[in-house]
Parts: sequence; structure tokens; C-alpha cells
Amino acid sequence: MIALKNLTLEKDDFYLSALSLEIAAGEIYFLLNRLDQDNDFLFLILSGFQAAGNGEISYDGNRLLGAKHPETAVFIDRVNDRADFDTEARLGQWFDFLCAQGLGSEDIFKTLLVGNFHERQLKKMVRDLAPETFKLAYLAICLAANSANVVINNFIKGSGKNFELKFNKLLLQQKAAGRAILFLGSDIFYASEIADRVGFLKNGRLMFEAAAADLKEMDIKDLYLKFLN
Repeated sequence: MIALKNLTLEKDDFYLSALSLEIAAGEIYFLLNRLDQDNDFLFLILSGFQAAGNGEISYDGNRLLGAKHPETAVFIDRVNDRADFDTEARLGQWFDFLCAQGLGSEDIFKTLLVGNFHERQLKKMVRDLAPETFKLAYLAICLAANSANVVINNFIKGSGKNFELKFNKLLLQQKAAGRAILFLGSDIFYASEIADRVGFLKNGRLMFEAAAADLKEMDIKDLYLKFLN
């Protein structure tokens, strides 16, 4: 379970006012926010790299104490640039190194198989991988971590429909396995397709919540103009 209680912060242009949420095991909650940079900053707070001014974040009842405790949840950020990764290694070497640190190779390859990953890709240098192959490899590593909670920051933005469908299949598998999933993003149409519940942030405040099934019966364009435009 993921629980946020009265998260409050005002820093530069970022504002968060008493945000409280609970995401249950086996649930996908999509938190909509208009600006990518606001989602990025909130993701830093949820992963412990930026302290909130007030409030509490807990995963399965364990309070987040900062980035030194990554086992609290799996944090999947947007991947736009490979500069932060060891791109001069072959992908197979990359996987071998990470598995030696404790990740399960079977869990990694389960994710890769869903994405129709081919074994020949293991021989390629990370820098030579196609963008979506690289994103799939990154996703496989993240999901191999042993945690019941997942926090995602707009991961599929800019991806093709084929990759989105693969990602959706993986996401629904994680839900079926009982993981609590908090997805940060700005695409109301995608939120209505993949989530169980959807929340709308505006100027740092949670203004509106709805079950995704109910959202489909509403005027989505009107909601977009009201909360996200």
C-alpha cells in the first residue's frame, strides 16, 4: 500500500498543498498534473530525493526516510537521455552485473519476453540500442526489484503505440500480482484507459477524484479544460 498524508511543499515554482492519497495493493492510481516539471518534482519527493515541507509518505506502513531505503518501492522515471547510464557496456554485461547485485535474472527476462525482446540484443552496446529497446531494458531492471509498490513518472510519454501496448500489459500484470501502483502523468485519455482511480492536481491541490469507469461517462474534454489546461 502507498499512503501520502498531508504532503505540503512550496519551493521555487513548485507548490503542493496537503496532498493525501491511499493506493491499495492491486490498484492503479493515476495522478494527473498539467506540467511535466511538477510531476518530476513530485516524483523526487515520493522517491526520497527531495524532502517535503510537511506530511508523510509511507509504503506498506513503513515511512519513507529518504533515498537510502530504495526497497520501499520501485521508482520508474521517464527515460529521455542515456547519459546517466553505462552505455559503453554490452546489454548482457549490464544485466549480469545487476543480477550479481541481487536482481533476479528470471524476473528481468519475464519482462523482456512480454516486449518480444530478442536474445541478439544482449550482444549490443547499450548506446546502440533502439530507444524503445533501451526503455524496455530499463523497465525490466526496475520491475525485477523486490517491492510491493510501484511509482511511475510518465514513463511512456513520447513512445509509439506498440511500446505503449507492451507497457500496458506489463502494468496490468503488476496489478494482478498485487502491487500498488501510483502513476504520475498528464494524459487524461490514457489515465481513463489504464487506471482504477484518477485524481486531478491543480496548483498543488487535489481538486477532483473519480473511478476510471465513471470517468469514461463524463465529458473528458471538459475535465481537461477545467483542471489540466
